[in-house]
Amino acid sequence: MLKKIIAVLLLVVVSSSLFALDMSNAKPYSDSEFPKWEIKLRRAEIIFFGGIPVVYPLTYLAVSSFNGNTDFWSVMAITAGITASISLIDYIIGLSE
Repeated sequence: MLKKIIAVLLLVVVSSSLFALDMSNAKPYSDSEFPKWEIKLRRAEIIFFGGIPVVYPLTYLAVSSFNGNTDFWSVMAITAGITASISLIDYIIGLSE
């Protein structure tokens, strides 16, 4: 039974590209389509959430070597603080340009 379910799911996933919409007439976004603050917010969001998988293992190693308390939520809070700081620094650097 499990093999049949997996086979049907694979068939649906593989065949989904056959029913995709034609994107030959799609136009790229113009420069005035989004406000500047929204573009900066999106950049900060990408840096914040993209940095978590990179910073978390390094934070875990640092906390475990210094403190020994490797509770998930405490390490995640430190990771979120570090990535938020990186996003803020990137925003400040972007203001000077």
